[in-house]
Amino acid sequence: MVIGAGYAGLSCAIAVAQAGRSALVLDAMRVGEGASGRNAGLCSGRAGISKMIDLEAHVGRDRAAAILDEADDAFAFFRSTCDDVSPGAYEHTGRFVAARTALAYSKLAKKYREYEGVSTGGVPAAGFELVEAAGVGRFITTDVFHGGMSVEDAGLVHPARYVHGLLARAEALGVTVCTGVRVRAVDAAGPERSLDVATSDGFRTVHAAEIVLATNGYTDTSAPWHRSRIVPMSSSIIATEDLGRDRVEALLPAMTTVIDTNRVIVYARPAPGGESILFGGRAKFHPVSPDTSAKILHDQMLQVFPSLAGVQVTNAWSGYMAFTKDWLPKIGRHNGLHYALGCNGGSGVVLLSWLGRKIGQQVVGDGDGRSSLEDIPFPRQPLGRWTSAGVPLAGIWYRTRDAIDARR
Repeated sequence: MVIGAGYAGLSCAIAVAQAGRSALVLDAMRVGEGASGRNAGLCSGRAGISKMIDLEAHVGRDRAAAILDEADDAFAFFRSTCDDVSPGAYEHTGRFVAARTALAYSKLAKKYREYEGVSTGGVPAAGFELVEAAGVGRFITTDVFHGGMSVEDAGLVHPARYVHGLLARAEALGVTVCTGVRVRAVDAAGPERSLDVATSDGFRTVHAAEIVLATNGYTDTSAPWHRSRIVPMSSSIIATEDLGRDRVEALLPAMTTVIDTNRVIVYARPAPGGESILFGGRAKFHPVSPDTSAKILHDQMLQVFPSLAGVQVTNAWSGYMAFTKDWLPKIGRHNGLHYALGCNGGSGVVLLSWLGRKIGQQVVGDGDGRSSLEDIPFPRQPLGRWTSAGVPLAGIWYRTRDAIDARR
């Protein structure tokens, strides 16, 4: 049984069904109503992991190499799966990481050396380019950046099309997906693993041979050990009115995602079809209304693209990500409960699809389910689940530090 019908949960159920086992997926919402249908669709391999840490210092050189190589494998798996379940939903566009300050550019250069130089057998990874300030115009028309790093092995997906493609594949394999079912308690350690759930028809207990937690940023107190180890954080997106492809290309000449290096990140990408722009980031570090997030993101967009003053915002939406204390995704088993959690922003489409599949393989005893991300400690947040209460203060602190860096 799988809790969560997003990328991880559906990928897990597909792997179980492909092994000839039955699978039931439960979700409190509709499929795609959470972050799996409400994200920016940013996809990449090794560029999507360890963005905030020195990976080699954290886990050692050999493990770092294995993790980066596995992230590339995850990206290849995602592309193959997406082409299979939702043809045309993915576009291979690359990505540009834009440095907000000269200091940020120097940090990008260090990360570039990590991506290029840490790989199995000492063979450098291809597809990364450091770009000095004079070259930024190849990717974005603005004067706010100080260079950056181009990533070839990256692209964009229509997230809702992809998650519903996974849903269709799962159901075609015989997976039962039930929405509107909220899990109230989990007992995975006992001999009769069970869930207490609430539905529109009342309360009931459901038994399963194995239970998988795949709720990411929507993990709640029904799984208290896991909830105390992640911080759910809201990420918001706005869509501009139709600008016409020529105007979009004038602002984003490479027609790819541009994501900045601020602690309070922002990013811009062409909308599917290329006629408008999606602009997103951490409008607030806690949930706010769509109107509030739209206003904040619109102001941030004008800092990057002043020429869009007067352009209307047509849509705004948000979803929850899950952040871990060490900024690494987690896969494992605790008290009998399997889990795949912690995309840490910007990597969930690829990594949660991959880790969900890995957990599914582990459930059915497939040796291919092993992952280099297993057995890495999953530390508790400083205040457990109450750490989330301090997230707004962290947001203020991060914005302050970004403002200080911008003046150096």
